[in-house]
Amino acid sequence: MSKDSKPTATKPIGAHYAEKSKESRTTKTRKPSGAHYAPERSWAESIFAGDKALWVVIVMLLVYSLFVVYSTTAYDPALNANQELTKQFLFIGIGMAAFFFVQSFHWMTYRPLIKFVYWASIILTIIMIVTHTGSNAARSINIAGFDFQPFELLKVSVILHLADRLARQQKHIDKIDILPSLRIKDWKKDPKKQTRTFWKYTVPILGPIVLACCITIIISNSTTFIIAISCFLMLFIGRVKSSDIWKIIILGAVVGSVALLTFGGRVDTLGGRISGYSPWMLKKSAKVESDGKEYYVRPAHELDQTMYAKMSIASGGLQGKGPGQSTNRYLQEADKDMAYAFLIEEYGLIVGGVFILLAFLIMFYRGLEIFKKCSTAFPALAVLGVITAIVLQAFLHMMVSVSLLPVTGQQLPIVSKGGSSLVFTLASLGLVMGISARANNGTLNNKN
Repeated sequence: MSKDSKPTATKPIGAHYAEKSKESRTTKTRKPSGAHYAPERSWAESIFAGDKALWVVIVMLLVYSLFVVYSTTAYDPALNANQELTKQFLFIGIGMAAFFFVQSFHWMTYRPLIKFVYWASIILTIIMIVTHTGSNAARSINIAGFDFQPFELLKVSVILHLADRLARQQKHIDKIDILPSLRIKDWKKDPKKQTRTFWKYTVPILGPIVLACCITIIISNSTTFIIAISCFLMLFIGRVKSSDIWKIIILGAVVGSVALLTFGGRVDTLGGRISGYSPWMLKKSAKVESDGKEYYVRPAHELDQTMYAKMSIASGGLQGKGPGQSTNRYLQEADKDMAYAFLIEEYGLIVGGVFILLAFLIMFYRGLEIFKKCSTAFPALAVLGVITAIVLQAFLHMMVSVSLLPVTGQQLPIVSKGGSSLVFTLASLGLVMGISARANNGTLNNKN
């Protein structure tokens, strides 16, 4: 039986993961004598278990990642095609090994390790910030020749930590305050109650989120945003009282306003970014060379990275220029931070743009379907948080490419050139697929 407590009789909004009654479980698992047993699954069915549609999406995105690496070898003559493809296959191999490793374990096995992984990722991220090592300055630690980004691990671990905390409080989460009052008179009236609420519920449930956000905002505002939004959705679906949700919104608005005032000097307004696009840029920035192709070069006036991304998208059109035929030589990080724009330029708006967009929408939909199949709080909330973080990161990346947002440095999950981001994304998807497989065969709440 799951450690998570049974919810109240009234089913609140979003409580799809409510525990099934003991009677229904007994009826479902008890098999009469002589009952027909399904044949054992083949090794392939065991390995590739889980949501089939999500499997298709993952494989499709991995193929796109090979397209990106192949195209950038032609985009940048300094790169060696064989070496870059070998590196990408290596990272895919490591990522899939992590995927199958995590998938093979029941969630009850790794749940006790969540707190350790969370604090380990916190310490590693602090070390990364303090030491400023690696090719990406304060964004990585060099381990055995590889740039390791511990905040990618932190992003996943804080989500699992919150899922664990919310699951343990499901019996009465909708009846308690997880935040003390924001009114001074309530503190004067009963300071012991407010203090007890803070230390008993606020610190254990919200403290890890706040700590993670305070650390990640130093190196990546967008990562902080992904953590905050994913965790907020988990709190909302996790049956936290509406009064506490409003407190979180108010506190978040205050903190967000301070951050906006602090960092707002670097951010253009949304209207300015939209109006900044003009078709003339493609003509004034093009130069015909000896091979008869138009190569886009740096314009006379200063343009930012998102402008070059829009030039790539506009010049790609519906059909694209073809693999390795990119002519925008000033699109920086084409294989990472601007992979979406780069794909559209070479493979067109349909194959390079719409298919990618649909893939992540399908991923989110299938994640919700897995969430609804879960009869226990922890796996349900873990799936919701992980899928939300991945899809949100993808949409941030795509919005940057079309200049709806300033440059965030977020890679396109799975698709961008391999690294720790690819490995941790595949590992977290292994967690989702493991939960999906056990939800399908009825062993989600039974550790076999």
